Amino acid sequence: MIRVAFLEYEKETKDIIFELSKVFNELDWTFRHYRKASDLAKVMKKQEIHLFVFDEMFKTPRLESVFVHDNPNALFIYVCKNALATKDKDQRSRVLYIEKDHIVEDIKKYESIILSQCSQVDLYNFSYDGVHVNLAYEDIYYLEKIDKMVYFHTKKGEFHKRVNMSELETIFAPYGFLRVHVSYLVNAKHIVAWNKDEVQIITQENIPMSRAQKRKLMAQIKPKMPE
Repeated sequence: MIRVAFLEYEKETKDIIFELSKVFNELDWTFRHYRKASDLAKVMKKQEIHLFVFDEMFKTPRLESVFVHDNPNALFIYVCKNALATKDKDQRSRVLYIEKDHIVEDIKKYESIILSQCSQVDLYNFSYDGVHVNLAYEDIYYLEKIDKMVYFHTKKGEFHKRVNMSELETIFAPYGFLRVHVSYLVNAKHIVAWNKDEVQIITQENIPMSRAQKRKLMAQIKPKMPE
């Protein structure tokens, strides 16, 4: 079940809910509207929320610390009068900016990102040392190919198995994982910065990005990548 929380005016909330119903039309999801950040903070301690939709007035260092920092798996959408101005130099892949006057167009533009990153509550199953392991896609930082092994770098530790990287790319791509290098698949949700030849993830690790793969990604996520 995907849970969505709104800290937004009613008019914009209704418009966004209508558009999200199209994005999540094949998924189970629920939403709730909050008038105060304090009310949402209390609920947040009791249940996981996968998507936060905030009015730009709530983009302050204090509230970002409470909500964005304390919910590293969640996706955030700020609704703004001027999305580019509010976004400024923010390169976090899990923070999106849409404009109040272009809600329909912007939700549609980010549809694949919203769907893939919110769907990461699903589980990836594989056997590790004879034991079946269930990993939520959102708990996986990146996959690394070393020789014939693929290493899964996750919040639960490191796992590995012998498997074809291209096969994994097919499985993981719908969940927002990007092939930034022939040897790396990175969870876009955990990317905090795009550099010239590498991406930085939330753990402060820098993952190499090849020129060939960067060209392939440019059309898909050009607004988030440096020229």
